[in-house]
Amino acid sequence: MQRIFVNGIEGAGIPADDTSVLLGLTVFETIRTYRGVPFRLDSHLERLTGSAEQMLIECPDKRTMHDEIIFCLEQVPADAPMRVRYTITADGNRIVDVAPLDMSRIWAPISVGRLDWQAPEWLPGVVKHGSRAGWIVAAQQQNAAEVLLVDSGGFILEANRSNVLVVKDGVVLTPPLDTRFLAGVTRSALLEAAAKAAIPYEERPLPFDATYDEFYLSSTLKELAPVVSICGCPAPGEGPIGRRLLDAFRDLVKEETGG
Repeated sequence: MQRIFVNGIEGAGIPADDTSVLLGLTVFETIRTYRGVPFRLDSHLERLTGSAEQMLIECPDKRTMHDEIIFCLEQVPADAPMRVRYTITADGNRIVDVAPLDMSRIWAPISVGRLDWQAPEWLPGVVKHGSRAGWIVAAQQQNAAEVLLVDSGGFILEANRSNVLVVKDGVVLTPPLDTRFLAGVTRSALLEAAAKAAIPYEERPLPFDATYDEFYLSSTLKELAPVVSICGCPAPGEGPIGRRLLDAFRDLVKEETGG
């Protein structure tokens, strides 16, 4: 059952003239739980604070946000995997949306399109904001779940809701972090898991036109998902390295949350 809290009050609403309604001006984070424990909550809140600063949105301190999320989670069954979306509007309203996690998205085959993309100078790609209409429409126009954002040099940056990891010759590859795309919490955890499991990985540019042995998107809500189609053409999808990586990630999650 979905539960929504606005400024700490369940069932409260957002004013019709809130800037989030009129202009879509928000920042947000999406978190998931394992056995009631939010995974890497501090990392999400650190990123949310940075996004709010870039968007000139007043943001509560991290302790306040942490306690608010924990309070909301205490209102739902602790053993069910949950998805938490914490949104801050430009007018200072805080929305905590808690709902059961859609488990069907985890390790589920996914089709993607392509969008040539250059992050505007005034809005770095590291900002997780709510103004996503352009990406959504681009994906819909290509009958895809997401689009790969490709820079002017023909290199993959990320997908519009996920980071990108591929496998080539037994090595996990992912684009090196810069200000043009989001530093994913799950991406970071996957690389840590790879190191612990002695799975080779490198951060290096990924040409869109290159051939890869395995191809994945990573995010909080999908963990790791094999890409089986790119722009309507078959893509390599899953393989043994990705399965090892997902197992290693889940071992890391269990160490940190017990879930």
